[in-house]
Amino acid sequence: MARKLSFRQGLPASGGDVAGRAFAAGVLCFFTVAVLSAMLFGSALTGFAAPGDRYTKDKVKGAAAAAPAPEAPMPQAAAKPAADDPAPSFSKAAGSLALGSTQLKSPADFNECVRVALAQSPLLTKSAIEIESKRLDVGDAYSQYIPTIVMSTTFYMRLPEYKNTVAPTAYSSVLSNASSDATQNLANSISASNAVYAGNSANRNRKKYDLSFSTGAWNPLLTAFDVQAKKELANIAVLSHLKVIDQGLKRLGLTYLQLGMTDSMIRMAKEKEELALKNLEYVKTRAGLGQGAQLDVRIAETRVNLARTEAEKMRTTKSVLLDELKFILGVPFIQKVELSLNDAPTQVLEEFNPSTITDESLKKHSFALRIHEYEKALQKKSIALSYIHFLPTFSFGFTSVSTLNNTSYKDDTSTLPFMYPNLTLNMPFDLWTKGRDVSRQYKKMAQLNVEGRNLEFSLMSQFQQALAKLRSATSEVKFAESSMELQKLTVQQAQFRFDSGQAEYDAIVKAMGDFLDSRQNLLVKQYDRDSAMLEVRSVSGEFQDRYINATVMESI
Repeated sequence: MARKLSFRQGLPASGGDVAGRAFAAGVLCFFTVAVLSAMLFGSALTGFAAPGDRYTKDKVKGAAAAAPAPEAPMPQAAAKPAADDPAPSFSKAAGSLALGSTQLKSPADFNECVRVALAQSPLLTKSAIEIESKRLDVGDAYSQYIPTIVMSTTFYMRLPEYKNTVAPTAYSSVLSNASSDATQNLANSISASNAVYAGNSANRNRKKYDLSFSTGAWNPLLTAFDVQAKKELANIAVLSHLKVIDQGLKRLGLTYLQLGMTDSMIRMAKEKEELALKNLEYVKTRAGLGQGAQLDVRIAETRVNLARTEAEKMRTTKSVLLDELKFILGVPFIQKVELSLNDAPTQVLEEFNPSTITDESLKKHSFALRIHEYEKALQKKSIALSYIHFLPTFSFGFTSVSTLNNTSYKDDTSTLPFMYPNLTLNMPFDLWTKGRDVSRQYKKMAQLNVEGRNLEFSLMSQFQQALAKLRSATSEVKFAESSMELQKLTVQQAQFRFDSGQAEYDAIVKAMGDFLDSRQNLLVKQYDRDSAMLEVRSVSGEFQDRYINATVMESI
């Protein structure tokens, strides 16, 4: 009995215990690999800054967090951003400030309106967010330098059993070597039993899972070109945002000019109403003296109502324009806005002189041409990328020997499976297709060159058309001034005739009414000229130099 016990103690553990330890080892291996993967991923994240905080040429890292922005700087200050910050602070403030968070000083002139608009205008929100989106794309492109590691584990619910070829041979050897020595026969039996047990334990001790680590197709050259391409797209987004700012300033200036003209029209309507009231008083006096008919009184009263209606119309127009201005400024509609509209054209146009604009200046300030240059740079990278596609891609990983393999090298007594490193090269032989792609990219570059020349011609044509419209509007203003001067002389003539008894007061009223109409017509023509001048200023890029300083670096 004691010998039997010692025999059992010398044997390996039972099949259930071995399977349990194997399963526990598999679970431990799985969690160990998971923890290591998490640590590797965390270290990668700490090594790379968050995409939104990544330092770029158009975004100084930490500037937004270091400087509080309750109120944007004055427009003149906004025209001088940091040397490495082509997108000024207001280009990002539009997406972060709340509606009406910047206080509008009253009475506000055009420069004050520009300051508030650059800080919080809703017109700038979408393009500002687009810049942040492109910066995130740049961060994603950088992350591709670290290959994605995929862990694959296969658990088998049932494994095929290995055939035990040791048992027949062992027992045959015991029978063939039987002797009269009982001790020797017992030793041979024990050896045969151990051999049989070892053959059976091969089925019991097998691991029930396979484990492998691998990466996808990885090519750092492709990643480098992808990073550069994403940077070019981010620069294009910055230029597009600055273009939106330029168009927003143009819209703001046009609205401000309209408000100035409407304010003058309201004062003109007030003068018409006063003239109509004087005429009504004169007609009533004549009717009281029996020198006029009641119909003349009704006509005079209608003229008074007409003048008041015109004034009400102008006030309604001003209210609509104020709502438009509040929208551009990002000011709540319920907020009362007081404007300093005296000499509004001078506030908007300042000392701008179209004769100082040159062709080189136009090309330098054209957003379309500058965006086109980035598109050409992007296409050059696409050409280089089409050649890189001829190079093979590769992946690497670590793989354990499959538990379904029954070869001799599978006999491993270690608890954890041994991982074998491997490297895979992938090179599709589609040279014909890739060669055609190279030709296609060169064709696209040729198309971009043609589009660039067309953009230059279009820019020159647009500027010449704006100048022609300005010259035409200036001629219309001169004609309106001459007509107003003629009507002014007519009023003086009517006054002289009335004083000398050669004409009735009706002549003065009519001449004065024509004079006020000519003044209104002059206001309209002056607005047309100022708006044409504003268009020339916007096309020339003078708004950029004055308010936004849209100099963008070649890379972010």
